[in-house]
Amino acid sequence: MAAHLRSEDGWLLVGDRRIVVEVDLGLFLPDTGLWGGVLRNIPRGLASSVRDVEARLQLQTGQARRIRLLAGPDDETSVPFIGEGSAPF
Repeated sequence: MAAHLRSEDGWLLVGDRRIVVEVDLGLFLPDTGLWGGVLRNIPRGLASSVRDVEARLQLQTGQARRIRLLAGPDDETSVPFIGEGSAPF
């Protein structure tokens, strides 16, 4: 089933870094609450370095949730992720 994504701006929080990103968010399995999406405009080389560290996504509403990046090659600037906890939308 295809997810219906919505786009907005947000921040990727990694340690003491706050990185401005564009976010495409969606519920993938509405019955289970599984949510995630794609982070866009990630600085080159960052995706693989944060694969195994705690990362959070903060939306303009102020809500922040832990996310697990599904990092690709170092030169990617768009990275898929899975969210943890309840969906922030």
